[in-house]
Amino acid sequence: MVSLNINELNQIESGASKKKIYRFKNESKKKILVDFSYNFSDYLSFINVHKYLSNINISIPKIFETSDIEKLILMEDFGNDRYDKIINNYDVKQLLVNAIDSLLAIQNFDKPLKTDGFKQYNYSIFKEEIIEFVDFYLPLLKTTTDQIEEFLQIWTSEFEKFNFNWNSFVHKDFELSNLMYLPHKENHLKCGILDFQNAFIGFSGWDLFSLLENPRIDFDEKYNKELIEYFYNNSNQSISYKDFLTQYFFLNTARQTRIIGRWVNLDEKNNNHYYQSNFHTVTMKRLKNSLFNLQNKKLSNLYKIILKNEEF
Repeated sequence: MVSLNINELNQIESGASKKKIYRFKNESKKKILVDFSYNFSDYLSFINVHKYLSNINISIPKIFETSDIEKLILMEDFGNDRYDKIINNYDVKQLLVNAIDSLLAIQNFDKPLKTDGFKQYNYSIFKEEIIEFVDFYLPLLKTTTDQIEEFLQIWTSEFEKFNFNWNSFVHKDFELSNLMYLPHKENHLKCGILDFQNAFIGFSGWDLFSLLENPRIDFDEKYNKELIEYFYNNSNQSISYKDFLTQYFFLNTARQTRIIGRWVNLDEKNNNHYYQSNFHTVTMKRLKNSLFNLQNKKLSNLYKIILKNEEF
């Protein structure tokens, strides 16, 4: 990689991510430096996923240079207009449609995924979603060992009822904080996509609920039903709309459950209460809504017992 002077760079916010991001002080360069030194696997995965997505008509940052030794990537700077910062200042529906149209471009791309080294979503990955809640949030409630065992058993048995046949690209973290508004571009290309190193093969609606059921930002949800139908009708689905919704809300319930545990995990690492204070209420709201729409009596009753203080 071309020699860089650290004095040319300013470190910028990277949220809860372990990677470090630097922007050139000279804004005309329109480049950022991303440091993946914390994990070589994530560095390689970002480059691999970027190679795959580069074949599709979507907005991802150009890569200018990479360094395997230093685990650095010099890439295009998409600016400051992150979706989570501007979502309530623009036409919410149009921003979401642009993001969904980008998802559809990816979903309807016909290149086989399994030849590109992507992980397949399975029960082991699913269980990781639940375990973070069990390990970090349930201890705060003084949950008994029997209750924890029942919690895991019910989730496992409900997961095993599905005959999942998932073969879609999943960004995994298609959240507002990983999307950029690019006003100089047209249509869905106005949505810039970042942070895709954790991609896997899984349920086609995963990124949709990551977008619409955001655990941090309590934006207007009045378009959700319409946008879910829009996505389903314009993607290549092999299941009925009813089955799609069941899988959508089942996996979103698991995801929101994990995130509640994640806030506690992050706060313990940082020795503060930032994430729980700012995001717990919104995440719990998303979880309640997802359970209501899922209409699964076993899971609903389970959460009423486990989270009795949250008025389920």
